[in-house]
Amino acid sequence: MRTFIKEQLIGLLEAMEQLQISLPMMTDKEHTIQTLVDCQGAAMAIGEALERDSLNHEIIVTLLEEYCEEVFCLSESQEEIICREKVSILDDFTDRIKVLLAEIPSTYHVVFMPYKASMWDSLESIWQACREDDRCECYVMPIPYYEFDSQTNRWIYHYDGDQFSEEIPIVHYQEYSLEQICPDVAYVHNPYDDCNLVTRVDSKFYSGELKRYVRKLVYVPYYITSGLVPKEHLTFPVYRHMDYMVAQSEYGRHSCSGMYYYDKILPFGSPKLDRVIRLCREDSLIPDAWKPLLNGKKILMLNTSIGCFLQEGSVYLQKIKRICEVISCQSQVALIWRPHPLLAATIRSMRPHLLAEYHSLKEYFIKNRIGVLDETSDISRAVAISDAYIGEEGTSVIYLFGAAGKPIFILNNHITDAATDTEKRKVHITDMVRQDDKIWFTTSRYNAFFYMETDIKSVHYVGRVKKQPKWCGAYPFLAKMGKRLFLSPNIAGRPAVYDIDSREIKLIGEEDMEESAFRGRIISHGNRLFYLPFVDDHIAELNIETGEWNYHTKCIQELWEEVGQEEAVKQGVIWGYAKSGKDMWLTATYTNRILRFNMEDGTYTICSVGSGKNGYSGIIVEERFLWLAEVNSGNVVKWDRRSGKVKTFPMPEGFRCWQNVIGRSMAHLSLIDMENWVVTVPGFSNCMVKLDKKTGKSTLLLEDFWKKAEEKSNGYNPEFFLSCEFGAKIDQNDIIVQRHYDDATTLIHVEDEKYEMYYPTLDEKDFAKLIEGEDGFEKMDIKCGFFRRESKVFSFEGFVEDLINNRLEEVRRRQIEELSTLAANLDGTCGVKVHEYMMNVLENKE
Repeated sequence: MRTFIKEQLIGLLEAMEQLQISLPMMTDKEHTIQTLVDCQGAAMAIGEALERDSLNHEIIVTLLEEYCEEVFCLSESQEEIICREKVSILDDFTDRIKVLLAEIPSTYHVVFMPYKASMWDSLESIWQACREDDRCECYVMPIPYYEFDSQTNRWIYHYDGDQFSEEIPIVHYQEYSLEQICPDVAYVHNPYDDCNLVTRVDSKFYSGELKRYVRKLVYVPYYITSGLVPKEHLTFPVYRHMDYMVAQSEYGRHSCSGMYYYDKILPFGSPKLDRVIRLCREDSLIPDAWKPLLNGKKILMLNTSIGCFLQEGSVYLQKIKRICEVISCQSQVALIWRPHPLLAATIRSMRPHLLAEYHSLKEYFIKNRIGVLDETSDISRAVAISDAYIGEEGTSVIYLFGAAGKPIFILNNHITDAATDTEKRKVHITDMVRQDDKIWFTTSRYNAFFYMETDIKSVHYVGRVKKQPKWCGAYPFLAKMGKRLFLSPNIAGRPAVYDIDSREIKLIGEEDMEESAFRGRIISHGNRLFYLPFVDDHIAELNIETGEWNYHTKCIQELWEEVGQEEAVKQGVIWGYAKSGKDMWLTATYTNRILRFNMEDGTYTICSVGSGKNGYSGIIVEERFLWLAEVNSGNVVKWDRRSGKVKTFPMPEGFRCWQNVIGRSMAHLSLIDMENWVVTVPGFSNCMVKLDKKTGKSTLLLEDFWKKAEEKSNGYNPEFFLSCEFGAKIDQNDIIVQRHYDDATTLIHVEDEKYEMYYPTLDEKDFAKLIEGEDGFEKMDIKCGFFRRESKVFSFEGFVEDLINNRLEEVRRRQIEELSTLAANLDGTCGVKVHEYMMNVLENKE
């Protein structure tokens, strides 16, 4: 019997008992008879409900009939007052009926209300647990939805009820009355109601309407994430009406802190992950049609999305072709390629010049039997039969592989070949300082710290910051203070410091931030360090004597107020800097405002230079003048701080600058002050420039060295990457720069323009120390998955070899440990836990 009906019947019995108690006190015969009629009516209503809703009703109905006869007799009695003894007979009936009624098994009516059949996996494991529970009447009722057609300006009706598996009994929504049935629990996976401009369910099934008739409304997200609830998902309409929401993990729940529905969140995992885990355990069989291509081989799944294609275009397609070529050269690996179902249509409408290349790629894939072109809707099957994932990072598919404990390899679409041993040992420089007879420097390629002798020919590996990510740009910037070198955390959780005398690298602070710090360069002044923001809304000041932090927010918010925080973060909050006495001068590429910040008292001024359309990258500060590099034109401007006048110095003939693929300009990375000259370091441009401060004459500097800037190489493409990521002043005469094309580095004597080129390279012994015991798999921060990234150190070919030779078996254990923030119940029991919790709620145990 439905629990709520049973509760209603018990309520009626209790009402009858109250009426019976009042009978001996009644002196009005008419009132007494009406009370007895009410008791009899309640008994008849209970009997009718039992005959309609319960199979175990015969004994109770018989007692109810006897009860009604006794009531009738009392109503026919000539006595004015009914004595207590006769009422006790009625009490005996209701007591016996209540006991028998309580013994009738309770059942709960639970309805699952998916709208898209392709999203059923977000509810499936809860339904499976529910249908096995004898306490539940379990129903699946797909609801209609509409998709907006922008061409006709109409909403198009859809109903997916006929697209579910045959094992799922479907109830048509037109044959199901929420008003009459009043389900105990309803599960939904659409959170939008009327707030989705592309797809929305029928208004009869908006969450507010459902809650009118549903005892407990539970929202289960149809997607999976890295664990957190995205900021844009924090205000869905369903939150106002739901009783509970299932979140992937406690971390996901924590990301909703402060929201009014926080206490309604159940951090139990995701049914989507349950499905993948179950299929993997069942050793899902390869479909017969796929067996000739996949049997007996290690299987990689390649996922390709629209977003990645739109960003990288032909580079993306060429990378896939390269992957296919590698696989075609051996016989032990096959590929399941799942292109996005709308990829071809997107290419046709938005990149039509690449359509032929895409079709040619698919033809090559099929003709050379690289593997299976999977265009089915069920990705879970592909995950289950695959041994590993290759592809982009920005997809939820990686979390399915993560939960399944299968290795994940993130492709770098700009790497076209495996690096040679010599290329692996080349060091890419990001920042440097000089201390005594050594140059100390960092890299953006991985977590490592180096030094080289002043002849810049011998490079030595110092070490890395422990307990931080190893194979990404953890600490790309540094600053010196005495015999200590301070490292700025980028993809790392907290700052670090290296003591030159003791040779120790230590972390600063007691614990990591939850997410990567993404801080920029460091400026030292006295006993203070100033960490410039890249994405933050403040300059972080550290007093190295007291360990106290101070955050300067107002100045940054004023700097970006004309364009807003989003645009500032997109471009990098602070780009260039120069120090002059107690002041640091800071530039941003999105505004013509210059921030002058007093490092002693924290006061600041904002100066506007030139047109509001110009942003600046490089900066040089003199007593009276500022020299600035315009982002868009590449011109260098000289600003008179006293008069406010601006003089512009155009670039020399032969200088070229360009925008990258997303339309960003950055003609010069930075400016270097060489007393008589301003020297530019190229950004998205083809050469350095030497500008004579007195004459204003500018010439190209090291034109031959920079000829490669506009060419592509393995790992470098000028349409995507800066020509140079590093340039610095060594002394009053010399500059050191490194081109991005091949990491060639040169020491330039600026006056006579003589230079010597070489490649900073670790010897084999130091490189062996760098990679000793490392397989490249790691979790960069709490938001990220656990995977290996393609680089010059870790190639795709190497990943394939590791997979073939079963060298990745130990990765599974580490992967599951590292992904504790991804989801709870990675044993595949999310659905069971959700169902058990809701049953306890209904039975008042929660």
